[in-house]
Amino acid sequence: MRSIGEGQEGRLEQVVRPEHGADRFQNAGVTVLATPVLCHWFESAAVRAIAEQLEPGEASVGTRLSIEHLKATPVGMLVRVSARVVAADGRRVNFEVSAVDDVELVARGTHERFVVDLDRFLAEVQSKRAADVKRGSDVR
Repeated sequence: MRSIGEGQEGRLEQVVRPEHGADRFQNAGVTVLATPVLCHWFESAAVRAIAEQLEPGEASVGTRLSIEHLKATPVGMLVRVSARVVAADGRRVNFEVSAVDDVELVARGTHERFVVDLDRFLAEVQSKRAADVKRGSDVR
């Protein structure tokens, strides 16, 4: 992993389409940008912010996302999303995230990602499928 510096920013712009609506997430009649979609967009912007610093074989995984979804955005409106690095400590990277539509700030928050060795990460995930893995005490 190359050095990740404070202030690096990832951005994306998306038009809210019908498939992004809260009504597609079992919230009948609520035809505005769904919070889960906004979360996805925040993660995508963060991935973009640090993509050039990752070495071959590395990826980043989200570990924490805390947002305030402040205002509703109707279908058809453009949303601009940004994720800005505010701290990088080893493989941990923290971001401030925000989203604005054509009118106002619609969401803001914080996001944390870890840079991982992709092969090792996926191998650990696969090991969960092994028949001899015991459930942790926190799983009922």
